[in-house]
Amino acid sequence: MPYFSRDGRRLQFTDTQGQGEPLLLLHGLGSRGDDWQPQIESLNGEFRILTLDFPGHGDSATLTGPVTIEALAADALALLDHLAIERAHVAGLSLGGMVTLQLVASHPQRLRTVTVINSGPGMNKGRWRLRLLVALRTLMIRSLGLPALAKSIAPKLFPDPAQQSLREKFLQSIAAADSRSYLKILRAIGRFNVWPGIAGSPVPALIMTADNDYTPVSYKAAYAATMQNAQLSIIENSGHASPMDAPEQCNLNIRTFLRKHTAKEGTLLAQASVD
Repeated sequence: MPYFSRDGRRLQFTDTQGQGEPLLLLHGLGSRGDDWQPQIESLNGEFRILTLDFPGHGDSATLTGPVTIEALAADALALLDHLAIERAHVAGLSLGGMVTLQLVASHPQRLRTVTVINSGPGMNKGRWRLRLLVALRTLMIRSLGLPALAKSIAPKLFPDPAQQSLREKFLQSIAAADSRSYLKILRAIGRFNVWPGIAGSPVPALIMTADNDYTPVSYKAAYAATMQNAQLSIIENSGHASPMDAPEQCNLNIRTFLRKHTAKEGTLLAQASVD
């Protein structure tokens, strides 16, 4: 797998080098770029698909100090710079969705569109619940290890007996993650809040939420309503890992959304050239 360096850290990525517009896929906490395989296989014919392994995940170097979601967003921008990509479509799941929303808040000029899956800009209300979750997960990891946490999460992510292969893939991904990096990013999630930064954003945004996600549909609808150009899509019979447990619906939603905005941009450019 190819890699690039940022601030002395080696970060792994993939690039299908397709002919279409670039689409960067950002994974969730404990996951890795390879977990986007259903989307890569489905969308590669129309888009140049990129993935990035966050620090301590997949084959990327581990974190040696504190981290913020803004720093992870800078890693994503560094990949685009490395590949000489001025603007890209960006889609993120969970942690990746937070990084995507951070990009909306701080670097909207680098974005064509964003797709945020089962994620949000942080908690405006009830932040104590998030802090409690972070504290409990931290305690479990320090006491029993990251694999123990993974085993407790996997049945909730994929409760259907027919999803055994998905549970196993999740356990493999999280077992390969660095526990110290995981904890550092987990703490960063607990501090994350870009509600003010995304308010009024004109970046075209697809906000996808599973009906059985950890946070309710109303939470995603609330922040989507603050954005200027966001649409909400509900994935039925799905949990937090929708790209894995409902790949067909996710792929259809992403493809339809990207086609709409790619075609619109192409039409505007064509009209401008005629004028």
